[in-house]
Amino acid sequence: MFHVHEYPLEPKRARVVFLIDDDPLQLEMMADFINKKYKLELHTFSSGEEALAKIDLRPEVIILDYHLNNVNPDAANGAEILKKIKERTPLAQVIILSGQDNLSIATDCLKYGAFDYIVKGESAFKRLEQIFNNIDQMMDNIYFRKFNHDMLRLLLVVVGLGTLFVALSIQQGWMQVSFHFGS
Repeated sequence: MFHVHEYPLEPKRARVVFLIDDDPLQLEMMADFINKKYKLELHTFSSGEEALAKIDLRPEVIILDYHLNNVNPDAANGAEILKKIKERTPLAQVIILSGQDNLSIATDCLKYGAFDYIVKGESAFKRLEQIFNNIDQMMDNIYFRKFNHDMLRLLLVVVGLGTLFVALSIQQGWMQVSFHFGS
């Protein structure tokens, strides 16, 4: 007996990146740098709370300023926002930017799940470029592993039904799974 099931694959979408900084000049410079270097969907925010309100856009990368209280003195700092981001989107890679070279703050941010901590300055743009390249490769690996994990779960279900052979083929955005039962 032969059955064919087809499942639509999620098309590879543009990387969604959040840029959060309460300094309008810094926000504009970073946005220009990122937009010139990379083809992605960039969203800018002047507060962590604004970004959290849009977290359903599923950002893969978040560049987060540590001090976010220039406009609103009561605004949460980067570490507080980082914790909330990681609760809602644990796979998002958060890069903390800070004007301070403070080891204690950097250590805390890394402990809370930051991918990296960058001190604002002349080398920040170069460091950000290196991190983006690493994150891009890492996110591809994460999604590939998730796809493989989903296929393994499907295979285990099929094997539980007595399948002897499973063939997978991906064509034109569809995954075709062929199940061969019996001899």
